[in-house]
Amino acid sequence: MIELSNVHKSFGANEVLKGITASVEKSEVVCIIGPSGSGKSTILRCINGLESYDAGDILVEGARVDNKAPSIVAIRTQVSMVFQRFNLFPHRTALENVVEGPIYVKQEPRAQALERGRALLAQVGLADKVDAHPAQLSGGQQQRVAIARALAMQPKGDPVRRADVGARP
Repeated sequence: MIELSNVHKSFGANEVLKGITASVEKSEVVCIIGPSGSGKSTILRCINGLESYDAGDILVEGARVDNKAPSIVAIRTQVSMVFQRFNLFPHRTALENVVEGPIYVKQEPRAQALERGRALLAQVGLADKVDAHPAQLSGGQQQRVAIARALAMQPKGDPVRRADVGARP
């Protein structure tokens, strides 16, 4: 589903990604670990086309990730990520943050997006926080809103396993 081949990325003289090669199959759960500054967020941003890379190839279902190509929008509808700092809109409620992408990027009918958004927030234990703004939520709750937002875009993979990732016992 996702193939990385000899991916390189530098910020000036600082080479952050030094020939990363990896693959992720459908429904496979992968953790990227390492010290601060080792390129974890950078590789995720490259996979999503939010950051360009200097050399190598990144393929999502056979399509090359190129953040300047028109195909990048289609790739982004298949791959979701939860940002390290969550990037929630502070002026929007938890539910509004979750449904923003499906409504404006995927042109999903509002009623349908709201229904699924409420279900996803319930799935991550935030059914009672749909009307809360990010400033009214703890860091962990904000992270779960971000997880629900990523899942709302319906990235490819096993929906049961994806939903279980953010669920709390």
